[in-house]
Amino acid sequence: MLGRLLRSLRAGDRKLAMCREEFSTVPETILVTSKSFSHQARIPDRFIRSGNDLSPDLAWKGLPPGTRDVVVIVEDPDAPLPKPFVHAIVYNLLPPMAEIPEGAIPNAAGIREKSLEPLHVGNNTFGRNVYLGPAPFPGSGPHHYYFQVFALDSELTFQQPPDRREVIRKIGGHVLAKGFLMGTCER
Repeated sequence: MLGRLLRSLRAGDRKLAMCREEFSTVPETILVTSKSFSHQARIPDRFIRSGNDLSPDLAWKGLPPGTRDVVVIVEDPDAPLPKPFVHAIVYNLLPPMAEIPEGAIPNAAGIREKSLEPLHVGNNTFGRNVYLGPAPFPGSGPHHYYFQVFALDSELTFQQPPDRREVIRKIGGHVLAKGFLMGTCER
């Protein structure tokens, strides 16, 4: 019932990090893929909160010359909030690194299946530096999860795990290219 009531409330795709005005002229030339699910396909249960809550594997290619850092922001614009719900932020993915293995981002239970160093994780919407798998309200319709990848011309530094606002502020003027993979979940 709550899901049906909240169905019309959502941030919307235009509020995704990659759709912000300061990134509107950034070329979308990074190809983002996963062995776990295809673009616009359903995200398997092991990656959702009621499943194993593992972070899916991600890979990217097509980074432009001069890329010194890669940032991944995972957002749900269908959550009933004024801004997209942030499921994960990972930064300082230094080239030649071109993937994050399945389970490499710690989840809310502190489980990290694969060790990947250095892996710098920012704060999600709940203020925790972990991966939160999809968990839409039952009946709220399909939710779309955007795994956004940004190539930067400089490395990011933070004193503590940053939130979405801090990351977006810091990458402004430094994004060389972007790309995304979108998966869906409905309960």
